[in-house]
Amino acid sequence: MNKKMQILTEERTIFEEMQKAGVHYGRAKRYTHPTMRPFLIRTLYNIEIFNLQLILQKMNEMVNALTDYLKSEKSILFVATTPAASNRITKFALIFGQPYMNYKWVGGFLTNFSTTLSRLTYFKDLLKREENKELEEYPPKERAQLERELNKLKNVYSGVVKLEKIPDAIFIVNLAHPSHLTAKREALKLKMPIFALAGSDNDITGVNYFIPCNDKAPKSISFVMDYLEEKIKSKLNLFKNNG
Repeated sequence: MNKKMQILTEERTIFEEMQKAGVHYGRAKRYTHPTMRPFLIRTLYNIEIFNLQLILQKMNEMVNALTDYLKSEKSILFVATTPAASNRITKFALIFGQPYMNYKWVGGFLTNFSTTLSRLTYFKDLLKREENKELEEYPPKERAQLERELNKLKNVYSGVVKLEKIPDAIFIVNLAHPSHLTAKREALKLKMPIFALAGSDNDITGVNYFIPCNDKAPKSISFVMDYLEEKIKSKLNLFKNNG
């Protein structure tokens, strides 16, 4: 088999896997955002269908961009607060040693980063007191209050506890989610590069790198992130070996 035939066969296999995972499904036509129309190929029973070739093209562009960031030791904040995406995105961020937010977006997290750092300092102080069993020394009512507060902080800030400076970029799954809209606005205000998995109802204005895909279904999100993870690992290993 010559190289061209091999590439075509590999692409055909990937397209079949994409279809099985439902990566090509958008939302109902009435929700389509104008910026996503160039990536749609047809409508099936009123559901928008993405162009598989463009999805693959954008996945490979994302691989290259993320690899460059990781090689440069830049930090990327991964944001995925929907049940469909939170676990897989958290896993991806942890694999590559990146910060993440998987519970909810805190308004002003980026644009008021001095306040964010003070909250993180307080969170780390509470964690230290918990580890040293200092919380047990407080009166029952005060201890219960501190433990409730600590649990809330764990939900929100556990993935960003090691942040000491504003991230270099942000990666958002589902830009149309209400709290993710706020995250995107903050990133745009700071001129921060934005990566995204974008459904047919997403506004990709100002987004630097995106993959048009089904950003609502766990199976689709997992397929895309598995692809990115495998390709990035391969590129980083090649980089290390050549280094």
